[in-house]
Amino acid sequence: MITLSFLFGWCCQTLAQTVCAPSALDSLLGCMTRVVSATRRMVQEKVYLHFDNTGYFMGEKMWFTAYVVRADGHRPGVRSRVLYVELLNPGGDVVQRRKLKIDGRGHAHGDLSLDSLYGAGFYEVRAFTRYMSNWGGAACFSRVFPVFRAPSTLGAYDPVMDERSYRRRLPDFREADTLQRSRLNVSFYPEGGRLVSGLRSRVAFQVSDGSGRHVQAEGELLDGSGRVVCRGSSDSTGRGVFTVPSSCDGLRFRLRDARGRIKEFPLPAPSLEGCVLELPPCFDDSLRFSVHGTASYRDRLLGYMLMNYGRVWTCDTFRVGSGYHKSYLRDSLPEGVNQLTVFDGSGRILCERLFFLFPKPSPSDTIGIMSETSRLTPCGKVRLRLRSVPGSVFSFSAMDGGTVFNGCGPSVKSWMLLSSEVKGYIDNVGYYFESDDSVHRRASDLLMLVQGWRRYDWEELSGYRPRSPEEWHPVEDSLYVTGRLRSVKKSLPVDGIPLKAYVYSGGSHLDGEMLTDSLGRYAFSLPDVWGEWNLQLKAGVKKLKSRYLLTVDRRFGPPARRLSPYECRALPVLPSDLPLLPDTMEFDTLPLLSLSERLHKLPEVDVKAKRRFTDGARAAWATEKRGQYWADVYYDCDEETERYLDEGKEIPTFLGWLQERNPFVSGNLYGMDDSFSTDVVLNNSSHFSIEDLRETTAPTSVRYKGRSIMWILDNQFYDCDTVLLSYADKNKIRREIDDFPSFLDEAKAVYITEAPNAFWSYFPFVDLVKKVDAVTCFVYSHWTSRRRMEKGVRRTYFQGYNVPSTFEMPDYSLMPPAEDFRRTLYWNPDVRTDGKGEAIIEFYNNSSCREIRVSVEGVTPDGRCIFNE
Repeated sequence: MITLSFLFGWCCQTLAQTVCAPSALDSLLGCMTRVVSATRRMVQEKVYLHFDNTGYFMGEKMWFTAYVVRADGHRPGVRSRVLYVELLNPGGDVVQRRKLKIDGRGHAHGDLSLDSLYGAGFYEVRAFTRYMSNWGGAACFSRVFPVFRAPSTLGAYDPVMDERSYRRRLPDFREADTLQRSRLNVSFYPEGGRLVSGLRSRVAFQVSDGSGRHVQAEGELLDGSGRVVCRGSSDSTGRGVFTVPSSCDGLRFRLRDARGRIKEFPLPAPSLEGCVLELPPCFDDSLRFSVHGTASYRDRLLGYMLMNYGRVWTCDTFRVGSGYHKSYLRDSLPEGVNQLTVFDGSGRILCERLFFLFPKPSPSDTIGIMSETSRLTPCGKVRLRLRSVPGSVFSFSAMDGGTVFNGCGPSVKSWMLLSSEVKGYIDNVGYYFESDDSVHRRASDLLMLVQGWRRYDWEELSGYRPRSPEEWHPVEDSLYVTGRLRSVKKSLPVDGIPLKAYVYSGGSHLDGEMLTDSLGRYAFSLPDVWGEWNLQLKAGVKKLKSRYLLTVDRRFGPPARRLSPYECRALPVLPSDLPLLPDTMEFDTLPLLSLSERLHKLPEVDVKAKRRFTDGARAAWATEKRGQYWADVYYDCDEETERYLDEGKEIPTFLGWLQERNPFVSGNLYGMDDSFSTDVVLNNSSHFSIEDLRETTAPTSVRYKGRSIMWILDNQFYDCDTVLLSYADKNKIRREIDDFPSFLDEAKAVYITEAPNAFWSYFPFVDLVKKVDAVTCFVYSHWTSRRRMEKGVRRTYFQGYNVPSTFEMPDYSLMPPAEDFRRTLYWNPDVRTDGKGEAIIEFYNNSSCREIRVSVEGVTPDGRCIFNE
């Protein structure tokens, strides 16, 4: 690795060897120096989550351990101390969040509850620090899990995920597919980044169908006259490569798939000037690359740099001439994903690509497991001895092998060394770590060409395209309350405004004050607090406080990425790649206590006093459990209100928000013309008032996927737009118009279901109930207007660290064997080996497990990924 001092000495030596203009060399030296300095100053972070299982059922808990490391070497020592873990539903909505504390080793652990999900499906878990969000979603950890329907009877784990449970029932908020898909599609990836006129170049391509699945196809490269220039074919992953000759115009690629379908695609337009890079897969002990350039570049002094996970490994200057060639011994280069960049003196990239060198396995990477239990019995104790490097820390999971339905997923090694360095999902990522033969080298080369992602933007590091400091998310080395003071009118100042913060919970409180900076930003540092606290922010703007809004930064997650069809398989039951417990165990059967036998029935009690009707009766009647029972879609309106305020926006009308939030909702809201907007009501009181708005809030013209909506307000029928009901009928059953939420903050929750019979018990016309095809929308209100927010003051909440739950299992040394259907038999997020490198694990089996699968993963202090095989 080149240090700054050595870099200056090296350049002086190069100056003596190379006849060139000092300014050109100085420019290249400046670029290299800035890159080296930036990679040391802005060390990126990676996170990997090890889970207790590979698939889940609704109602279970998802346990995980997080390993947060520096990207340059995968060692602990990150500055961030706050980790965000989010659970996203199939449509891309965040349904749960966790805020965890990262300890000094870079570890954190927690759990996600799956008992409040609304439907089975493929759910995504992603994890990131606020600092990671500077590099977008590709820099964050992401994994998709199948969540099956809850068992109909205890222990009957049938992995069912029906079509209605996860397809087309939710709006899609994930990133749009940039490829305009048809039945046959192809994307081109020139090696080095671009095609250049007059220069020979390799081009990788990816073939897919309309759903994004890989397609094996034969292809021909045609010139302008229709003559076949070369041929190329895609493999089972849909990837292939062909070579574009130096002098051809009007190139197009003709594909023919296995069904005989033919389609032609034009190649990307070439640049008139530039350089091309060629680094073919190496099949011996040497790695060779070559650079060719157009006439304007052949005599110019250029530079190249090789980086490995953000560390500058080597760099040099060269002249292209008739072609520059360079070779390295493979053993002299760092393993894993490398980034090769060719650049000019201004720091502009001329060509660049990634390549992957197979990491040599080491015995010290393996965590050995030896069973000290020879007979596996129902509810019996299992004792394991684990061996690893002394002082190692890792997480351990034991699973019922008969209930592992989706065993394919990344490991700590494959994620840290490969998956985290490419964009998108890698199907069967373990394949690239199987062998270092020519077949696997060719496959990894195609992967780097097609899915390679530049974790480190070289032009940004070199200063050619600097990023504004305002765009950077800071490192959260502790808990912070941050945000901005925004003015309604641009002429009002936001800098130097005194701001007070008050955080309190129960009998504890914290307070502080500061002045906003030139952009109105503020930041309060907090000690470690746990759970949710009340937060009040107040700006000292006195008479002008009605013209200021206070925002809070707390949503740092990137946009939800588009999922690959290969991580959302229609048949989620896949063979497991998790290892079985090393020793073969015999299984005995024992008499078990059933659940009913373990229950103790309380004696009957006669209740003589009558229950009084109290003020809480309405709250008991309006419980949300009825909407939860039917729900396909759920919205927390209080959280949605906070989201608008966090963004410095006015609170929208309820139906206006619903239409914006869910694209399936359509219609002429409030019965007004298209020129009506909430802003008219809020800002032009001479035309409309809040009372005028309330008189027009009957949701009679709103539809869901083109179907009528049955509105159930606080568990009572409110309204519908079905033509089967006359105006007189609606007036008989409609409640007071003021009861229906006019603004978002007047609602508490919304549950939407497409189940055809969800509204039957609420609909007052029994004879028409089966004739109505409608969607049911349960709305729960706060029963009173909450629009009492004081301008210049923000009352909200602050989320401290979430308290991780503790994994629990029955202790059968104190109780007789009983029916036990745990799928995760044991989970320990913090196993440590002693001075001899050993650790003892003890747990109890469930009542039916005949084979145990284990998963053990961790990261050592020197950056090695350890795991069991």
